[in-house]
Amino acid sequence: MRTILLPFLLSVLAAQEPTPAVPADLEALARRVEQAHLPRGPVPEVTAFRTCLEVHLLDAKAPDKATVSLRVQFLRWLGPGRTRPLPLMRYELNETSTPVVRGQDSHGPWQLVRGEPRDLSGLDKADLDTFEQHLKLAQQLLRFLSPARELRALQHPGPVTTKELVVARGKSIPCDVVAGDLAAFPLLRRGGEDSAVHVEIYVEQASGRLLAIEATPLVDGKMDLTAGERVLLEDQRERDDMLVPHRLLHLFRDETGKLRLATRTDLIDPSLRPELRVEDFDRKR
Repeated sequence: MRTILLPFLLSVLAAQEPTPAVPADLEALARRVEQAHLPRGPVPEVTAFRTCLEVHLLDAKAPDKATVSLRVQFLRWLGPGRTRPLPLMRYELNETSTPVVRGQDSHGPWQLVRGEPRDLSGLDKADLDTFEQHLKLAQQLLRFLSPARELRALQHPGPVTTKELVVARGKSIPCDVVAGDLAAFPLLRRGGEDSAVHVEIYVEQASGRLLAIEATPLVDGKMDLTAGERVLLEDQRERDDMLVPHRLLHLFRDETGKLRLATRTDLIDPSLRPELRVEDFDRKR
């Protein structure tokens, strides 16, 4: 009987172990960020939005530069029986004579081809890569609306330190900075499941606003220093009682580890918490 009960008792004790407390300096920083980004107090969680995303490709090494305008609707959906939310997305790109319509429903990514819905995974890989980058962009945007939650979710956080964040040539901003790991984070440079990452989070000392996140993927517990990306949050304005960044700058690290500007994304007239259903993302004509 003792042999049978011992594993059971150990499992019960393990389940009752308290979640590690957030360090005092990190909790203080999270509260400052919460007050800055929710100036009128707590609000309902944002799980959906509509907006127009103007994505400007700025990489100097890219063969050509372009701007694409996407009319987007997005929903983080936790369906029956699911333990992890599924990102649902639908967007239209009207830059060509034939509008491009892509999305992700509960069955996976899709695209309309001559008016017929097709699995995007079975089409041109470049189209799938582009869609996954746009999907990750939308997922990041949703995460940036709750930066205090990201701070409290850090695993193995270091102490809060001070550092200058360079935002332009000859211009830097004093920041409170904390580093740690996140179990899953959407990276623009990686499709598929969200990646385990090591992050540095930059908070403006003067305002308590989140200014930047630098995320480096973890591979077998080690940082891949040539695959990281930094996101700068600009033009933050109050909308629906919370701060919303209306411009995102993405910088990618190259093979030498040097940051280079890759994209600028402008949000046009974002609408938070629209009434969206899972059916709104079904592939259809």
